[in-house]
Amino acid sequence: MKKWRCTVCNYVHEGDTPPDKCPICGVGPDKFVLIDDTEVIKEKKWRCTVCNYIHVGETPPDICPVCGVGPEKFVLVEDVEDGLTDKKREALQTLLFNVSYGLYIVSSIKDEKLNGMVSNTFIQVTSTPLKASVCLGKGTLTSEYIRESGVFGVSILGKDNLNLIKHFGYQSGRDVDKFKSLSYIAGKTGCPGLLETLCFVECEVEQTIDLGTHYMFIGKVVDGDGFSKDEPMTYAYYHATR
Repeated sequence: MKKWRCTVCNYVHEGDTPPDKCPICGVGPDKFVLIDDTEVIKEKKWRCTVCNYIHVGETPPDICPVCGVGPEKFVLVEDVEDGLTDKKREALQTLLFNVSYGLYIVSSIKDEKLNGMVSNTFIQVTSTPLKASVCLGKGTLTSEYIRESGVFGVSILGKDNLNLIKHFGYQSGRDVDKFKSLSYIAGKTGCPGLLETLCFVECEVEQTIDLGTHYMFIGKVVDGDGFSKDEPMTYAYYHATR
């Protein structure tokens, strides 16, 4: 069976023809290219530091097809050996797309400066005591802030918060103050919680785990506040309505 790769998000589809619509990023069949199983691709991978789009090629793209930034916003991705063949990794990733995720704005503070980013990795890990974790890329500014301050906050998004995904996901805190034009509360830890979201929880980091390309921060939940009882946004809902 033929394999087709989405040139925008790298999703791999199996079938005689490309799909009518990419289930991950929503682009049409014209954005898919045929993959030759016998070909070993050793091209470099470049990650957009603004929206995390991955580009494959010897050089970064002139323009990010997702958020529109230039090549200076791309960094070279170091391949991490995981013992899986490309075919097996792609099959497992397809299975993992069935996992139900929420969407969140993870925030932190450093020297009175605030920053936040979009993430789908926040989870509660224990109930007694209350602990939660979040996993962020090492190159992100929010990850840097959390490592410096030892605290993070999480604003949980509702279905009406699509605007916040673009605001926090398609621009870098290294270039703009993402909280400047938004309404938020300063929590017990100093982390900002967005008032237009469903709720906000704060954590103090107790353990940091190095995962190679990412850090996992495990924290004790120390405070929180609720703002709305609307329905939470899921990762699947975001991709269906973006």
